[in-house]
Amino acid sequence: MHIASRRRFDGLALSMLAFLMVFSPLSHAASLRDEKILVPKGHGLFHVELETRLYAPLGDGPFPLVVINHGKNPGEPRFQSSSAFYGQALEFVRRGYAVIAPMRQGFAGSSGFYLSAGSNIEDTGLAQADDIAAAIDYAKTVPFIDASRIVVIGQSAGGLATIALGSRNPPGVLGLISFAGGLRFMNTPGAERNLVVAYGDYGKTTTIPSLWMYGENDSLFPPPLAHRMLDAYNGAGGHAQFVDFGSFGDDAHAMFGSFSGTPIWLPQVEKFLASLGLPVDIRYDLRSHSDGPDIEDVSAVPNLNDAGREGYRRFLWSASPRAFALSENGHWASRTGPDAQKEALDGCAKRGGLQCRLYAVDQELVSPAGK
Repeated sequence: MHIASRRRFDGLALSMLAFLMVFSPLSHAASLRDEKILVPKGHGLFHVELETRLYAPLGDGPFPLVVINHGKNPGEPRFQSSSAFYGQALEFVRRGYAVIAPMRQGFAGSSGFYLSAGSNIEDTGLAQADDIAAAIDYAKTVPFIDASRIVVIGQSAGGLATIALGSRNPPGVLGLISFAGGLRFMNTPGAERNLVVAYGDYGKTTTIPSLWMYGENDSLFPPPLAHRMLDAYNGAGGHAQFVDFGSFGDDAHAMFGSFSGTPIWLPQVEKFLASLGLPVDIRYDLRSHSDGPDIEDVSAVPNLNDAGREGYRRFLWSASPRAFALSENGHWASRTGPDAQKEALDGCAKRGGLQCRLYAVDQELVSPAGK
């Protein structure tokens, strides 16, 4: 299918076939765009499609773009779950950004095979950066995205790929953000040295400023290693700001992926965005109905104990379609997927809930009073 058929998913006429093949809207809330698209990469025998989530405020924009890149779990990448980054994305959308979160080739629902140069970490990072570049090229064709104001973010292996991409200084990319960035080959001789060398080589050509965040108890990249990477990068000519945010839970490596990590990363990211001349003030109310309680006000949810409130926090970071049901006697259930509403109600009832009702669906409060 020609790339042009994938360009416009904001209400323009598409054939039914193109609609089914290219994207499916996942949220029915009238407060933001939330779509699943297939991003093309390469041509002919080398053509792959990258499963990608796109979020944006409603309106014509143009909105600056944030690209969020996932890490790599142990095991076969094909079986890794899709990374929607829903909760993180909304922090940017409410500040007036469009957000794309691509799954690189060979991961989850993307086609192709995982690209790795083995212990050559530098080349692996560059190969992964090709997928980010393809996602950015696609985003530049979207009418409501501002191709001149782009920030690229990566977590873990996605952080490595983000910094690798920066070594090419792609047009329009103003800043790079790496959360616990890197790639580890455990128990492999020379792996740490290769990682440090990779960052040093990336720093030689990078002119784009970057923000790096690592924690004290990171299981993969402890402070001594993180600082070696930083010194190699900046020493070669890179421009990285480093934030050591201390310990986080059982493993600081998971900070960006956790709801409770938001108060840690968001203020630092806001400062970085402001230094680039990009917006940081909240501009959009993403509730479907703005005259009621905020869907993200965990304390406002009635009848829940501490465990229930923690479950609701996890719900807030779940991508649509999603539903949260609760009962008058404090039982609850959260579900995602096409049958989320029914399954949440059933789950609540199975836990012993009396008169279970839907409290929230997607980005909308259905029963704010819980009754």
